[in-house]
Amino acid sequence: MSLLDLANELLQCISENLELEREINAFAQANRRLYSLLNSYLYRYNVQCSASSALVWTAQYGQEATARRLLAEGANIEATGKYDRTPLVWAAKEGHEGIVKLLLDKGADVNAQGEHFGNALQAASEGGHEAIVKLLVDKGANINAQGGEYATHSRRLQREATNRW
Repeated sequence: MSLLDLANELLQCISENLELEREINAFAQANRRLYSLLNSYLYRYNVQCSASSALVWTAQYGQEATARRLLAEGANIEATGKYDRTPLVWAAKEGHEGIVKLLLDKGADVNAQGEHFGNALQAASEGGHEAIVKLLVDKGANINAQGGEYATHSRRLQREATNRW
């Protein structure tokens, strides 16, 4: 009997007994049937057991559809990853305007402070992403916020960008 001949319930039980998220992902990627069956479980697993780390990743790499799915599964919109960056800070830094809009629409804190860049406005300013700077300012970002390694340089860029509007 092939593994794929097993009932869906048994395949789900197998995935629930895998210990690592990457193992569940590998199992789900084995074929279309397993992907269909296990993909939602994988999103929930990340939200519940991996501190919504996938949302941080999607914001960093601009995967808007995946971000939407994770948020639908209850991902923590203020989850942090490397350098204490929230998904909003990552999306702003990398210039992913669609994800910035999505996160703000879902209630992300526009002034949340992180370590390296300080906040999303500073990250967007440092990256030269004027449309995102404007969006963040329009949503109430504090242009005088301090903090982060790039705070001084970012404040200058923020003022320049704000003066252009």
